[in-house]
Formats: sequence, structure tokens, C-alpha cells
Amino acid sequence: MKRPPLTRFLAVWIACFAFGSEAPSAHSASIVEYLTPTPDSSPTGLAFDRQGNLWITEINGNKIARLDPSAAEPGTSKGIIEYELPNPNSQPHYIIAARDGIVWFTEMGGNRVGRLDPNSGTIQEFDVPTPNSEPHHLAEAPDGSIWFLEFEANKVARLDPGTGQIKEFSVGEGHPHDLAVLDGKIWYTQGGKFWAKLFFNKIGGLDVNTGKVEEIPVPPLDSVPHGMTHAADGAVWFTQMFADKISRLDFSKGNLPSIVEYKLPGKRKRPHDLAVDEKRGAVWFTENHADSIGRLDLAKAKPGTSQGFDEFKIPTPGAHPSEVAVDKHGNVWFAEMGMYFMGKYQNKIGKLMP
Repeated sequence: MKRPPLTRFLAVWIACFAFGSEAPSAHSASIVEYLTPTPDSSPTGLAFDRQGNLWITEINGNKIARLDPSAAEPGTSKGIIEYELPNPNSQPHYIIAARDGIVWFTEMGGNRVGRLDPNSGTIQEFDVPTPNSEPHHLAEAPDGSIWFLEFEANKVARLDPGTGQIKEFSVGEGHPHDLAVLDGKIWYTQGGKFWAKLFFNKIGGLDVNTGKVEEIPVPPLDSVPHGMTHAADGAVWFTQMFADKISRLDFSKGNLPSIVEYKLPGKRKRPHDLAVDEKRGAVWFTENHADSIGRLDLAKAKPGTSQGFDEFKIPTPGAHPSEVAVDKHGNVWFAEMGMYFMGKYQNKIGKLMP
């Protein structure tokens, strides 16, 4: 099998083996797990469409999957349909379901952006202009355009769904990883390549109209800003993976936003991805190292402290959860990727019911 790119996978797995893990706090929750039809698929990215279907990338299975929550049964593959990608070793990872129902995803190994039509099952692929760019996270803008990041090329890119044309914008060095589209700007995390002790630790912002780039430092040196999302109120949330913090950008003061931080209890939890639960007023996140799902209750949270945090242990050892998504009922779904780079795969999708 083709060796995976040296991206966050290597970094996460090295981090997991290089440091000891503390046991999470004892909290109970109802968690069930579903199996992808392909063994060792390493499910990674997650996205809900407007019909409530959960779309999944399988980086090791080289497939896209759709899970129908109404038909799925815990412990089985029932209700899950898979779509094989046209090219081997494409390594699909990040995924979104656009407002028109089309599913978009990035192929880190194939250096492409993929388009899947759920009605026909047809897959189209669009080559990224910069070779070996390693396309990462993607998001839909209000005008329907698809924005994505090029980790190795230090670029932000826009794909026109009508023409398939891709326009690239160079940004500062730092290896952009995750993004949020908000008010004419593309905000993104830049944690560098921490497995090589190459730290950048900043949040970047690209003005889509002027091309101007702003950068906000995120101390300490090895904080590693990683996952990012935005809430309905315009707040931009992100994880600091090595600093074990959940943070947000505060736009209330001045031109550049300030950073508000919330410190996870314990050490070396490695918060990875996150999602906002609008109904319950919480931020959910995956703890890759601790094999747990975390929750920050915003009604109890106090900046600079660990107040308002809870943790929920995943039943499967070595789950190494990556992406997380909240459905319309408030259930928290997460992908159990396993230790992909080490050749130890999982093929489970978890659902936590608070």
C-alpha cells in the first residue's frame, strides 16, 4: 500500500506514542458503535446532509460511505453504503455536504477534490493545480463556492462548482489544516509540522475580496492549533492540540480578534476536532490521545480554567477518534480512525447520546 503522506496522521501517532496518557474523568453516557462494511477502512471525515444522512471518508478503504441513521443498527454495517473512488490510494479524508446535496471531499494522496452526486452515485474529480499540495479541510461559502486548504503548498483555494476551476491564494508559511468561512474571510489553523519540531502556532485569516492575509500568534510555542469550526453566533472555535485547550476568537475588540482559552483537565488529551452543539450550548471535541469524547458546557465554562469540561470514554481501545459531528437531535457522532499511520486500523463510527 502507498505510504500515507506525512501529515497530521504521523504527528498524531508519534504524539500518542511519545507521551503517556492519563485516564479521563469517569463520566457515563450512552455510546453505540457501527461498523463500516470494509474492514480496516479507517473512517476519518464526517458530514451530515440536510436529509440527516451521515457521510464518511474511509482513508484506508479508499471509499466514501453514507450512513442512514434510521436504518443503521449498532454493531453491524446495516444502513451503510460505500462508494469506491476511481483511483487507488487517493486517501480521502475531509468531507462536506453542500446545501444542494452534493458531497465534496479532498483526496490527500491523489491531490484532488472529489464530487459525489448522491442521486446517481457518480464521482467526479478535480486536480489541484499545485502538485503534491496535500489538500486538507474544506467548507462551503454562502455563494456556493467550495474552499479548501493545501497543507504542503501553504495555500487557500477556491473551487467553482459550476466550472470545476480552482483558484489558489498563497498564505504565510505554517501548513494550514482546518478552516471556517465567515463574513468574507477564510480563517484557518496553522500548527506546522510538530513531529519535526517545526512549530508555527497561529491562526490565519484570508480576505477573499482583497487577498490580504492576517495572522494571529497562538502561544505557547508548541500549542499546535488544529481543528476549527464556527458557531451560529459567529464565534470561531479551534483546538490547541498540544496545549490541551479549546479556544475561540473574540471579535469584540479591535480589528484583529483576541484569543479566549479554556484549559482541559489533566494532561496530554490531544483535542483534535470539534463541533458546536447549538441547542445544548456546548462544544464537543475528540480527544485523540485519550480515546474519549470531550464536552465544554458553555453555561459553566470560565476562560482560563477547566470549569465546564466533561469526558466520555469510548468503548473501543485504540479508537483514536478524529472528526466529530452533531446531528439535529443533539447526538454526537465521531469517526474511530485507529492508528492509521502505524498500520493499526479501525472501522467504526461512534454515536454518543448525551
